[in-house]
Amino acid sequence: MSTRGSVWLVVTVSLVAPALAWAETGVSASGGATGAPHTAQTQAAPSGEYDFGDFTSETLTTKAWEALNNGDYAAVDAYAGKCIDMFETQALEQSNSLTDFAPKESAFNYWALNDVATSYFILGQARLAQGKVKEAQDAFHIVIEKYPFAQCWDPKGWFWHVAEAANDKLSTIGTPYDFGDYTSSTLTVRAWEALGKGDHRGVELFVKKCVELYEEEAKKQQASLTAFAPKENAFDYWALNDVGTCFFILGKSLKDQKRYPEAKAAFERVISDFSFAQCWDPKGWFWQVAKGAKEELKKIEVLSQISG
Repeated sequence: MSTRGSVWLVVTVSLVAPALAWAETGVSASGGATGAPHTAQTQAAPSGEYDFGDFTSETLTTKAWEALNNGDYAAVDAYAGKCIDMFETQALEQSNSLTDFAPKESAFNYWALNDVATSYFILGQARLAQGKVKEAQDAFHIVIEKYPFAQCWDPKGWFWHVAEAANDKLSTIGTPYDFGDYTSSTLTVRAWEALGKGDHRGVELFVKKCVELYEEEAKKQQASLTAFAPKENAFDYWALNDVGTCFFILGKSLKDQKRYPEAKAAFERVISDFSFAQCWDPKGWFWQVAKGAKEELKKIEVLSQISG
């Protein structure tokens, strides 16, 4: 859910590394070549304690994600480690056969690559949560260096790029910023929180990430509408609403910094590209983001005259 409109304008900002291509729930992380020493070590867990199901890479990766979400890091080691041990050779072969990301229609053919990469990414996340920064960095570097074209399927209908997610993690280690589960809702909420704290770098960071990941889908949703979606299905247009909201938040942040031309550009993006974006208010209603952007433009006009 968003709390205001978003759209990424042409603002020069120095933000952390490029973003992953699609993230939200699960991710896939990959490891080094079989026979090569792993710098991201898994800690052996007694196999009898864990149910590996049908031993497919998909099942093992799913169980690793569930363990990570539950804070069961020993189980993360067991499931991610099993996936890596069983399928790393195939993952590396599949990785070496690619010179670019596989198209969506054939991406599932690279199941070992995707799931082994995911497993390393999950291990990195677990190590960060445990405060083992060096081991986390090692895991993320394996993804980037060995499996640059790994993709992770998002249940909402797309793949995201695992190496880009790993790069994000490396770029934000030691900072207060965390993209969480990479959903548009999470990114938008965090952008709002940063705005409330006057953390303009945080605003730019979270807005940029949301736009990178979801602008294309937001534009598709905008193009499918000729009027505002009714309340009962407005949430179906989640990308439109959140990307529109993020541009609105960015405009507010830039306005607070007295960067009026850039703020104006942000609000104009809402109006021109995401005119049917709506933002959910926790009090129980949606408000129209473009309408809010128009009101902000009027304020900027007044402020510009005063400062000028």
